[in-house]
Amino acid sequence: MSNIKVITINPTIHQVFIENKDDFVSIKEIKTRFISKTNSKVTSDELTKVVYRQLLRLLKNQIIEKQLLDKSKRLGYKATKKFELVEFKFKKFQVESGTSQVSPKTELINRAENVIKTLNNQLTQYEVDFQSSIAESEEYKRLFTIAPEMKTTLESHFLAARNHSNQLLGKITAVKNIIEKVELSNQQ
Repeated sequence: MSNIKVITINPTIHQVFIENKDDFVSIKEIKTRFISKTNSKVTSDELTKVVYRQLLRLLKNQIIEKQLLDKSKRLGYKATKKFELVEFKFKKFQVESGTSQVSPKTELINRAENVIKTLNNQLTQYEVDFQSSIAESEEYKRLFTIAPEMKTTLESHFLAARNHSNQLLGKITAVKNIIEKVELSNQQ
């Protein structure tokens, strides 16, 4: 019975070591080839982390070796003879998928936060309009004391502004109630 070990490896990194069987490759070269072959939109830090994890696993199992390159501080990695004897199981990095795994609860919370933000913006606009409408009503009352002969015109404008204020107050109350409900359901 053969004692072949199965190692999980990223297919792109596997290909880099196949193509450079007799040469050492640096982390920078591996990352550059990874990006060019996968067209991945991953940050440099994320990519460095996942590549290092992969390389450490391969080093631990003596499938690759490392060595300083050209009397510099850069490390190079090269496949060992064991590389050809190992059975590989290919698995893409999670960062390659392009979509992060978001739990349904997190997604629900994010949606609730977006709803609250939208409602708060609407509430702010209603409150500004409400203050403006109140000021308009008060100005019609003040103008009536200055020009009583315009009573009919001022009275109709005053009533329209007051009616508009009442409508805005109703909208403000409704939006505040909904914000409160969404926040309460978001806490549970």
